[in-house]
Amino acid sequence: MTLKTLLPSALRVVLLTLAWLLLGMSLSRAESLQDGPYVIRAADGGWTSRWVEGEGESARVRDKAVKVGEAVTVSNVGAFPSFDVKLRGPAKPATDEINVGPRARLFVMADTHGEFEIAAQLLQRQGVIDERLRWAFGKGHLAVLGDVFDRGPNHTELLWLLYKLEAEAARAGGGVHLALGNHETMVLNGDLRYLNPKYPRVAELLGVERYPSLWNEQTLLGQWLRTKAAVFRLGDYLCLHGGVSRELVDRGLPLSEINQRVRAALTEQATAPVEPTQFLMGPYGPLWYRGYFETAARQAGMQAAAPADIELIRQRFGVQTILVGHTSVPAITSLYEGRVIAVQVYPHRDQQTHAPVMEGLLIDKGQLFRARVDGSTELLPRS
Repeated sequence: MTLKTLLPSALRVVLLTLAWLLLGMSLSRAESLQDGPYVIRAADGGWTSRWVEGEGESARVRDKAVKVGEAVTVSNVGAFPSFDVKLRGPAKPATDEINVGPRARLFVMADTHGEFEIAAQLLQRQGVIDERLRWAFGKGHLAVLGDVFDRGPNHTELLWLLYKLEAEAARAGGGVHLALGNHETMVLNGDLRYLNPKYPRVAELLGVERYPSLWNEQTLLGQWLRTKAAVFRLGDYLCLHGGVSRELVDRGLPLSEINQRVRAALTEQATAPVEPTQFLMGPYGPLWYRGYFETAARQAGMQAAAPADIELIRQRFGVQTILVGHTSVPAITSLYEGRVIAVQVYPHRDQQTHAPVMEGLLIDKGQLFRARVDGSTELLPRS
């Protein structure tokens, strides 16, 4: 006899549904929880490296005492190799203005959102890093316009990669520059609404009450992140996550004050923000502003920036072009006759081919190119 002949159809449906639920739970438990390392200040003033290995219920925590000058290993992600990172002492506040020549090579990307494999492939195929994830861009500069955190499952590895490349680029005469995005400030301040489900489970395994504790000021990467700028000038380019609004320009705040106030809002001692910090952390501030995009501006209940506003911003900060992420576009897009470039092509995989999709902005000898994850480039059309 078969199950079909023994059981009524309704009961068969119930049993099959339960079977699929149990299978789904089993697959979920088998999901990789590999994460870390988190380098945390120990009670004796030293450092402890903590990381998670394994899958589901078999995942285990590993601890190791480390010192500044020693290396920690970041595990492989997919086909990409593991890599070692030499720990450095406390970071100093990032520079507000970086002088580079007009013919310098620049590579700009935004909103990697934990998609390590896609972002690393883009950097490899465009010659920014080599097959072993080492800096290969010489005296060029890499600018990352925020939102490394959230959504994807590998933002820890991405941040370690940027931390490592920052030192390697400096030794080569180049630079790596990370702008804070709204998702960095959200996670550091405890807003976890977009956090990948993997990370609360990691926090539980590591014995911390809430995930942001792994990024507080007593952690090496947490301290490093809190030194980053919200807005910086890289040669003739103003680099930031959301955008500079006319309302921000009218307040007359220099880059140094903007960055100091945003950093202060991320400290453990920070109180409820007051003017002008409250403004900087809001919809017209540099982390959240969407006014360069008509549809996004309308949805946010704000008026789109006028060409005269863009001219005022360029004059105020002494730049030719404004580079922004935050608002997704299907391809790197020139706006306001090339005075604003939208950089955020969200990293994803094509539904039919499963091929990775992402773009960066390559600037070479003053020319601007769409740089794709497959290694191809295309001269950027000016609007």
